[in-house]
Amino acid sequence: MGKFLEILGGIVTIGTLALTATTLTPLDIRTLLTVLPWAFPAIAGGLILVAFGAMLDHLAAIRTASERQAEIFQQLLDRRAPSKKE
Repeated sequence: MGKFLEILGGIVTIGTLALTATTLTPLDIRTLLTVLPWAFPAIAGGLILVAFGAMLDHLAAIRTASERQAEIFQQLLDRRAPSKKE
């Protein structure tokens, strides 16, 4: 799911930048001000999707590492000699 969101966010961002570049072919301030209200939120949304996808990948890696650490800890506890009761 994380990679999908990263790819989708990249497509949205690059697509918006490409569409903005083709729209701004006659470069003047009026077309720039016309394009910015829809281009900026779309680019920001795409970048947020990329960041959220990367965060999901990192959380999955953390979960995997945590499960592995729990297994190692349990193995250490199982090997430990039983304590003597007096």
